[in-house]
Amino acid sequence: MQSHRLPKNTRTLLFVFITISIITIGAESSLVASMQETKSVRDSSFKSFIKQVNHNYGKQYASHVEKLFKVLLRKEKHDPSVTEQRFLEFDVLKMRETAGTFQTAVIKNGNMISTRDSCKISFTPRERCSIYIFKIETTGKIFPLFPRKEFSLQTNPLPPNRTHFVPSVKKWLRFEKGYGKEAIILSAFTKGSHEIEKLMRYFNSLNIENLPANNEKPKPVNEAPIISKGINGSKKSVDRKLRLPLDELASFTATEYIWEGGKLVKTLWYKRK
Repeated sequence: MQSHRLPKNTRTLLFVFITISIITIGAESSLVASMQETKSVRDSSFKSFIKQVNHNYGKQYASHVEKLFKVLLRKEKHDPSVTEQRFLEFDVLKMRETAGTFQTAVIKNGNMISTRDSCKISFTPRERCSIYIFKIETTGKIFPLFPRKEFSLQTNPLPPNRTHFVPSVKKWLRFEKGYGKEAIILSAFTKGSHEIEKLMRYFNSLNIENLPANNEKPKPVNEAPIISKGINGSKKSVDRKLRLPLDELASFTATEYIWEGGKLVKTLWYKRK
């Protein structure tokens, strides 16, 4: 069998081409990795969400909503030498009264929630940290839930290994009329976040009905931004007790998230009907 050898110049050109291709692929991979942190901010669904918030509540409000999500998405500075894992329990529960009895369940992503339901948020940090919780309503309105004196007297930073409920004691949050998708976002920071605290003050200070929108009734948004950061797994934790109206007690198995880095963000979304 006769073998064929490429001319020397051709072999040299082929070697250069392969080398450049490898370098280019490596550079593109690095670029993709560096853009993963901000991809959710720039994709069409997020732009559409901000556009709908702008239509419902005006440009200034929409710009503050966008700032909030950019802070949640941004990578926090963290000491790389600190590699230990952190743990944080987080669950959202619903309650419904039927024929004088109370039924409770843990809300999962995509569950259907009606105006007959009420909800309560449970969280337990395993170490000292600051936690901020927001609700994204069907029209894109941001409703701060924690810290908020109306629902809990607890303030940041939080001590470790203590379970907190929002609202506290026997109170539960009622769902207003509406349809579409909503979400509850919990964010935890090892060193707190002055930016989020400033944004919470902004959202708390507004009377949403007085915002300069289009003099139309706010419309449901198509999608609620779903963010998950700093989570490296989850598992079932211990059984927790929660108080129902009329001093009744119920129990649920808590969900514990494995947390890495300086920030954890977990979004729970559900459908309203």
